[in-house]
Amino acid sequence: MNPGGWVSLLPITVLLTTVLVTRRSLESMLAAIIAGFVLTDGLAFFPSMLEAISRVMQDPTIGFVILLCSSMGALVAVLDRSGGTRGFGDRVSSWVSTRRGVLLATWVMSLFIFIDDFLISLTLGTCMTPSADRLKVPKEMTAYVINSSAAPVASLVPISAWAVFIAALLEKQLGLPAGEGLALFIKTIPFNFYAWFAFFMVPLVVAGVVPVFGPMKRAEERARTTGVLAPPGSDLIAMRKPSSGGVEVPEGKARNLVLPLLVLITATMAFGVNLYKGAFTTLFFCAVYYRLQGVMTVPRFTGACLEGIGNMVFPIVFTCLAFTFNQVNSELGLIPYIIGKAAPLLSPALFPLVIFVILGLVAFLVGISWSLYLIAFPLVIPLAQALGADLVLAVAATIAAGTLGQHCCFYSDGTILVSAATGCDNISHALSQLPFAMIAAGLACAAFLAAGVLSI
Repeated sequence: MNPGGWVSLLPITVLLTTVLVTRRSLESMLAAIIAGFVLTDGLAFFPSMLEAISRVMQDPTIGFVILLCSSMGALVAVLDRSGGTRGFGDRVSSWVSTRRGVLLATWVMSLFIFIDDFLISLTLGTCMTPSADRLKVPKEMTAYVINSSAAPVASLVPISAWAVFIAALLEKQLGLPAGEGLALFIKTIPFNFYAWFAFFMVPLVVAGVVPVFGPMKRAEERARTTGVLAPPGSDLIAMRKPSSGGVEVPEGKARNLVLPLLVLITATMAFGVNLYKGAFTTLFFCAVYYRLQGVMTVPRFTGACLEGIGNMVFPIVFTCLAFTFNQVNSELGLIPYIIGKAAPLLSPALFPLVIFVILGLVAFLVGISWSLYLIAFPLVIPLAQALGADLVLAVAATIAAGTLGQHCCFYSDGTILVSAATGCDNISHALSQLPFAMIAAGLACAAFLAAGVLSI
């Protein structure tokens, strides 16, 4: 059964309602999944739901996520136990002694590890969160700075994983020769307005030009008055957890963090921007490097790896459920329904704005970015050509919409990884950054409207 129509909105309504009422992300996701399968299969939904979960677990993307989360969880634990994180934090503290300084340093560092948003999130979360914690920066603010420097940066750089993926899709959809897809992507960079505004919003917020308000202000007040940096529920998703065995961490040396991270970045690029292969290579390097220093014995190294993998169970389970939720939305026809409702609004001048708003809403509700491009480009490009709309603007609006979804949705894989790396509950992170993201989205809407009008 495929209900379609307005009924396809019910699962997402259940999800958002239960999240706002209970503040429990895992249980809310399960409730929304069950609601979706009840709509498609009635009261006999359980076998279909199990089959869908089984299909998700066989998806190569989920396999990648499991390997990535496991390897990075192990690596973070090893870096912590080696004293590298402590040593790097001591070094950063000697250079940067203010909250504003450490947050701006985090923002700037994203420009040097631009090849993948996951790499940005996990690297900055690993090396900069402890320094921010020392200066009593609430986890929500640290997560906001890192998340706003991840997908927005990766979607603007022509030698990132995002650029390679999008260029391949454009070449396939438009029948372009090899290399022309990347040339088209480069033309869209100045018009990826959401990514630009979201990225440059960060220093304005950090410097106080844009004042903190809403949930972020409450987080700042909590950290200042109580000293509690993490919102409730953060222990479930955090990569870093206190060692259950009370393991003593050796004297910190910054090089024990810096060298492994350089190996991680280099190996990731060498393997064709494959982060989990880079992480496993770095683990092997750490095993040899730390043993030669006498920092970690083999049993201690393997114990840290297992502890780190265990810390990533919640993010892995939640990501699997998010993929299952996307599958049920696909069966209900959510995206075609929303795009169909927007069709009467389309005109050459308004096309970029409408595409950004509609696809941005879809990406935010469903928590997708690259999957959105797979679905949207075959719809958006022919529509743009039929209307006589500017193709570069149409593609840029689609890319910007996916960036918004990856950045803002509380159950997107990008948000989950940032939350895990910084130790911040993903709902609290998403809600606290949402007002600033919406300012960026509003500015992007104005820019797409102006660009669309000027293009005709």
